Amino acid sequence: MTLIVGLRCRDGSVLMCADRERSDQFGKRSIDKIFRINTTQGMFLVGGAGRGSLVDNTLARLDKELKAAADNPSVALIEQHQDVIQTVLYEIHEEYVWKNRDENNRALKLVIAASFIAAHSIPVLYTTDEEIVYPQQLYACSGSGEDLAYYFIDKLYSDHLATEVAILLASFVFREVSRSVSGVGLGTDIQLLGAKPISWRRLPPNDALRLEKEIPEMVETIAEAWNTKIKIPTWLTEFCT
Repeated sequence: MTLIVGLRCRDGSVLMCADRERSDQFGKRSIDKIFRINTTQGMFLVGGAGRGSLVDNTLARLDKELKAAADNPSVALIEQHQDVIQTVLYEIHEEYVWKNRDENNRALKLVIAASFIAAHSIPVLYTTDEEIVYPQQLYACSGSGEDLAYYFIDKLYSDHLATEVAILLASFVFREVSRSVSGVGLGTDIQLLGAKPISWRRLPPNDALRLEKEIPEMVETIAEAWNTKIKIPTWLTEFCT
């Protein structure tokens, strides 16, 4: 069970986040779920939601094929990376997914951020639908609890968020989703992918946990706003008296 979220920040960089919980029949443990692929032409951050073996195989093949494409002098990865990714996804689905009649084992969704060395480029953000890769302009959610994550982000996101505000928003979303959705938890992995030149930073897991504790509780915040800002219409008062 995994939740992956990508958010574009005001400066064009992309914030990639994932919960850190992996559960199996033996219990649960904290692991990294955002995979970094560093090539000679650019960098990719990939988070996968779905059956663990499918995700792991997909990430390994993406790492191999994207690096091979970047090392090919005749390939401009900024123009051809989608084709490379879609080819890998097609092969994975043909080999493991489409022949499997168990619907519970057919789910594989990725959120991908990419930044390239090429001039005048800004990081791009994608989600996937089976073998199809499609761009997202502002934000993307995938995996367990994605409906709840989308609900919060739809209400609170704006396309001019400073990076630090985007990190606070992500911390809030993952805290609230982990409280409501089974299998999402054990902290949040937060990574930032920028451009010109390509930059990558990761917020230490302990700092991510500290942020979740410092953000005001949602119930307290709503109660305060409800008690101080709500105005009862006159007609409703007249109806109740």
